[in-house]
Amino acid sequence: MSRFLASMVLSLFLLLNSSYSFSQYPAPRDEPIVIQIVQLEHADAEELAEVLRPFLSKDGRITAYGPANSLIIKDRKSIVRELVKVIKGGLGKKE
Repeated sequence: MSRFLASMVLSLFLLLNSSYSFSQYPAPRDEPIVIQIVQLEHADAEELAEVLRPFLSKDGRITAYGPANSLIIKDRKSIVRELVKVIKGGLGKKE
């Protein structure tokens, strides 16, 4: 298993097994909704979309685009930022 994939699996494991969920805390209504496309290198877009879907707010959507193995994520800016950190293996790293 590559180091990147192991890091992503560990990040998702920690996120899934903690009591924290992005969707548990309402994002400020004045926080903008953004759309970000994330190209995946070491994971399947369809599978990862299903894993991440519970972490979206009620306003959020995530779509897998198979031909480019990418995720299209639409949600509040702070939630999208945290999901991208998880996807890229940066959960727990200081910015």
